[in-house]
Amino acid sequence: MIPITVPYLKLHSSFRAIIRKLRFISWISYNICFCKAALILLGLIFSHKLVDIAVVAVLITYLTDYPRNYNVVEAARLVNLQEGISASTVIFLTCIPDAFSGRLNVIFYSTISCILGLVLLFITAFDEAANPLLKRLILIGVVFLAVGKAGMQRFLGPFLADQLRAHEPIKLNISEHRVSARKRVWWLIPVFFSVIASVQLSSWRVISIFTASATGITLFIFRLGIRFFHCTEITGPAAGSSLAVVFRVVKDALSKRHLNNPSSSNQLYRNDQNQVHLFPQVKFFRWLDKAAIIEPSTLISPEEQEKTGRLCTVAQVRDTKLMLKMVPIWTTFVVFGLIVSTGKTFFPEQGNQLNPKGFITYLLVIQHLSRVFGNFLCNRLLSKWVPEAKQKGAKIVRIWAGMVLSTICCAVAWRVEVHRLIIINNKGLLDNTDEVIPMSIFWLAPQFCLLGLMQGLARDGINKFLTDQFPEPMHDCVSAITELVTGFASFVNIVSVYFNKSLFADTLNSSRLDEYYKMLTIVSFINICYFWWISTFYTRGDDTAEADVIPQATGREEEEDFKVIVV
Repeated sequence: MIPITVPYLKLHSSFRAIIRKLRFISWISYNICFCKAALILLGLIFSHKLVDIAVVAVLITYLTDYPRNYNVVEAARLVNLQEGISASTVIFLTCIPDAFSGRLNVIFYSTISCILGLVLLFITAFDEAANPLLKRLILIGVVFLAVGKAGMQRFLGPFLADQLRAHEPIKLNISEHRVSARKRVWWLIPVFFSVIASVQLSSWRVISIFTASATGITLFIFRLGIRFFHCTEITGPAAGSSLAVVFRVVKDALSKRHLNNPSSSNQLYRNDQNQVHLFPQVKFFRWLDKAAIIEPSTLISPEEQEKTGRLCTVAQVRDTKLMLKMVPIWTTFVVFGLIVSTGKTFFPEQGNQLNPKGFITYLLVIQHLSRVFGNFLCNRLLSKWVPEAKQKGAKIVRIWAGMVLSTICCAVAWRVEVHRLIIINNKGLLDNTDEVIPMSIFWLAPQFCLLGLMQGLARDGINKFLTDQFPEPMHDCVSAITELVTGFASFVNIVSVYFNKSLFADTLNSSRLDEYYKMLTIVSFINICYFWWISTFYTRGDDTAEADVIPQATGREEEEDFKVIVV
């Protein structure tokens, strides 16, 4: 046996230190690169997240404060309107072909829209006379803000990726994993500083001045540095064309309804897989296969029929059937979106009078970190512990767990609100909205944490599940549809509050928000049962055949992680 000497131990320790340094240098070179265009974009990302945290997330507290004096129902309606318009604008911008609009142009005009909204809110923040035009200016400002937020949210991330992709050393073999990792690092820097800045802002006057000025200055810098940007040419099909294909397939299938179902693979146009019953093999959608049937009676070539819109390819029929197949699972997210919308609307207003006042931003940070943590943990557990053959079922369970947390979130919010109302009644603060309630604001931390976790599991989980079901060109489209469904839930929340208006008074202290949360707890529990029943239709089928038919892209896990950080 060779004795271990002191020089040997020193050499071994030095060797391990060198290995650690090499690993650190390797990590730095992989995740960090210097890019002038990305550096210029940092300002816009900072102002975008600052507006999101300091203005949009707590908009209801601005509306209910003096001199605006919106009652709770009016303020909730306006906040939900902003969320619904923003979600609708996201899918509208997604459906515009990138070659027509250009990401750079959309970012520029979206930022201008955001500035206009902030300026209008800035004007109303300094009006102490309760001018009758005040509410009209606020409405217009909120609409501008919603449109601007949607455009920046949709295009800032992809545009940043374009700039980093242009700095890849080998242009013909770009590492999407490295691009995604670098994009995450570049994005986190301005997000960190925007959180710090939002915590320091106290009054609405300061918030409106600072956010409007910051957005204007960063837009000016963005415009000056426009020559440094790399505008990538979009070669794939736009998301808008994906939605157009759905209508086209349905139209062609209806026009050929007199034909029999195909009996041979040769009857179908561009049938590379030699299928007779096209994937996905859902009996209810079998009639859509007729859209790809080549009519033997016509003298026009199949290529000409395709150009004139009378014939669809097998791939187009497949994508259409896949999208229609996902409609039931999308319907479960209406109730889920209703709970998210309620949390974004009433949770900040609950904390507006709690002690210490003005600490609501800390709870919003807790919510966001909970969402990122939930998504990250699920992605790692699924990738490391669940076999490939059981991934589909595991993703369904992940979404279901998020639905369960939504019910728990409503139940916790219900009991906390009961406790808040008891303190208000005992202290005689029912009609005194200016007095700080002697209750810690961190009583709301559990419901904010659960709101973030349920989004990390269910909302981000459905995106991961859907992008795995579709080919890469349709990923943006299906994500935008999910955004639209949850945004539609904001309009549902407006209707829900209206039909339960007996529970709401002019102020939150005089309202029975606890009863509204109780009702949502019951509704969300029913939605859990509905989702579990719906999910059984998605766990059946041959995953191997699905993988053979649908081409999957690489680097999607990193991209989904980044999307959570963006939101």
